[in-house]
Amino acid sequence: MSTDDGRTEAPSSAFGIAYSTEHRRHSSEEPLLQPSHEHLHQSSSPSSQEDESPHPQTSSPLKVWSLAIIIFYTVSGGPYGVEPAIRSAGNFYAILGFIVFPFIFCIPEALVTAELGSSFRHASGGVAWVEEAFGESMGFLCGYLSWISGATDNAVYPVLFLEYVGSVLRKSDDDEGNKSILTGWPRFGYVAAITVILAYLNYRGLDIVGKMSLVVCIIAMSPFIVLTIISIGGGKIVPSRWLRLPENDNTEGLFDDDFETSLGPLSMATFGGILWRPYLNNMFWNRNSFDSASCFAAETSCVNSYTTGLFVGLFLVVIGYIIPLLVAVGATDYSQYDWVDGHLGTVAIDVGGSWLGVWTIFAAGISSLAQFEAEMSADAYQLMGMAEKEFLPKIFKRRSKYGTPTMGIIAGIVVIISMGWADFGQLLELLNANYALSLLLEFAAFVKLRRCNSELERPYRIPISDRAAFLVVLPPTLGIIAMFIVSNWHVYLYTSGTLLLGSGIVRVREQMSHERAVR
Repeated sequence: MSTDDGRTEAPSSAFGIAYSTEHRRHSSEEPLLQPSHEHLHQSSSPSSQEDESPHPQTSSPLKVWSLAIIIFYTVSGGPYGVEPAIRSAGNFYAILGFIVFPFIFCIPEALVTAELGSSFRHASGGVAWVEEAFGESMGFLCGYLSWISGATDNAVYPVLFLEYVGSVLRKSDDDEGNKSILTGWPRFGYVAAITVILAYLNYRGLDIVGKMSLVVCIIAMSPFIVLTIISIGGGKIVPSRWLRLPENDNTEGLFDDDFETSLGPLSMATFGGILWRPYLNNMFWNRNSFDSASCFAAETSCVNSYTTGLFVGLFLVVIGYIIPLLVAVGATDYSQYDWVDGHLGTVAIDVGGSWLGVWTIFAAGISSLAQFEAEMSADAYQLMGMAEKEFLPKIFKRRSKYGTPTMGIIAGIVVIISMGWADFGQLLELLNANYALSLLLEFAAFVKLRRCNSELERPYRIPISDRAAFLVVLPPTLGIIAMFIVSNWHVYLYTSGTLLLGSGIVRVREQMSHERAVR
């Protein structure tokens, strides 16, 4: 259903994560302002309104803590998936990375999102910024790359959950026959089944209040709270383990997957004993997606609530990685080679026993569920929003009887299941590449809008001059360039293919628009 100004209302998704641009009651003290740019206020046609079914509305603005927890889940969801950082760089550099990389990726991206998210209250988030700065075609390309990366990212969560299940099986049973159920076609079947079940929940549009996300966060982090208490109380933490450098310069055998060891311009570039390709990709994946917080600017009561929630979420993301990592590394004496995907489950068994390992698997499943639902909801509503801007066919505007965007969910299912063959590391590199490109477009839009649109209403403004604005996005831009330099040829081919397809769609759209104008 569309509002009078053409913006899209969305029902609450699972775990109370709502993707909506419904009008809110804003604080008279410091209201959120909507830029008066005509292309952001296009009205929906009568036909588009007929395609939409009634659906529930969110009734109250997001509170600071609700927004912070939603951002925590959009970006992180807990320390699940940090193992490749340790395996590629050893204890010391993994810990150092999770301390330093927030300054390279997290903080700059959060600052840009705070400024432009408070200026452009639109469900498409960064797409609106890029469209304002560079026009509709680049806005479409940004949304296209963002959706491709989001759908690929969603394929990570069923895979990551299976990796943790496999970790416990490897620890508790040496029978190779039992382990084989998580490989090959059985594994693909599990991924497909998990995807369909979770997508159905998203299709039903579970209307759970926003506070539920806090409960989910507590469940997901609870095993690490227990792990920390047991480790500290039992004197298990040995600080000297934090300082262990990579075990040797011979990195052969750390990553044995054909995709991860395939050649690129610098292949598996090694310097200082660090395998930089998996290391940088893991750091990038664990430290990004703050720009998605801009979807919630209209959900808050005032600028202060939006920016405070964003920065509290940033703080939760940082400590949600570093504290469990310090405990897990300090309380165990595993070799660098032991930190395979899902190894945190094994750590929990060693420190607290089998019961804590099972608890960790359960928490990983709950975390994956929440992240999957949040990502699928965002991706589906983004496609619907792009259809309402006439970027996509009208069929993507249609809603189910539950008010959810049916075709957007189906499109997500197709991409996720098609990625069921890939493992965690493979998915990470592919989604990072496309997301990095969309992020570069958003950074470029930030710089251009600072230089060329100084009159834009900015309820929150980064305290830096317009001429020096590029310095805010310089660190993450250099980090992205470094990540691309050490990528393999598979990533270049995949990224080139998605860019060519996106550019082709843009050209077709432009041609069709031109023909309609001539008529």
